[in-house]
Amino acid sequence: MKIFFVILGVLSGWCAAAHAASLPFPLNERLDYRISWNGILVAWSVATTGMVEENGTNYVTVRVETQTYPVFDVFYKVNDLHECLLDPETLRPVRFTKNMREGRSHYHDVTTFDYTAGTARFENLEAGTVTNVPISADTRDYLSFMYFMRSRELSPGTTTTHHVLADEKVYEVLVHAQEIENIGLSKYPDVPSLRIEPEAAFNGLFVRDGKASLWVSRDLRRLMTCLKARVPFGRVTAKLYDVSGAGDDFWIREKEGGRDEN
Repeated sequence: MKIFFVILGVLSGWCAAAHAASLPFPLNERLDYRISWNGILVAWSVATTGMVEENGTNYVTVRVETQTYPVFDVFYKVNDLHECLLDPETLRPVRFTKNMREGRSHYHDVTTFDYTAGTARFENLEAGTVTNVPISADTRDYLSFMYFMRSRELSPGTTTTHHVLADEKVYEVLVHAQEIENIGLSKYPDVPSLRIEPEAAFNGLFVRDGKASLWVSRDLRRLMTCLKARVPFGRVTAKLYDVSGAGDDFWIREKEGGRDEN
């Protein structure tokens, strides 16, 4: 079973600040999630955004770390790190790194995107293999895809199609937008969120065996407020716990007591 928990610095220079103004999400944002399995709190996930400079070029960074709480490590230890560099102007990925340890399984690979050549170089560091995968101009890894979607305002009853690279293959992902529902969070009042039914299956984003639904807030940040997935051994739920860092909006100002239903 492969679990989805992907559910992201400091600006460097005037140029980076100019690029940041057009991003669909703030830099230096931190999103904290709590993850439960069959109603039992088992893990946490933190997503952060920032800006780094490599070889004189500024890139947006997105980083997601997920770990089980120590008491559950003996049953099924999860220690996942996903990280990508994004072109701040196009939001297309430059490099994506996945380092996942789940139970006895370990996945460590690096994907480098070359849109000019129309290929992505997928390097499996565990197996010592390299695969060149043909890509189109709109192909993204699943982490950069999640953040790219924060720039898109989806309407209930619509379906959009996207191309996502994972497991050395390009998958067609269908995003079905459903109803708007209120999601109760522990630190916030009810948050109107669009329920989304994604249709895809690959290692690292959606559970491979089961069905996932996620909810996205209707404000300008378009945050994933909740994810629920049916898996062979029960139900996994990830809920947004706290938003911190940059910004002066609802998420920063309006923290208060609320419900935390699984």
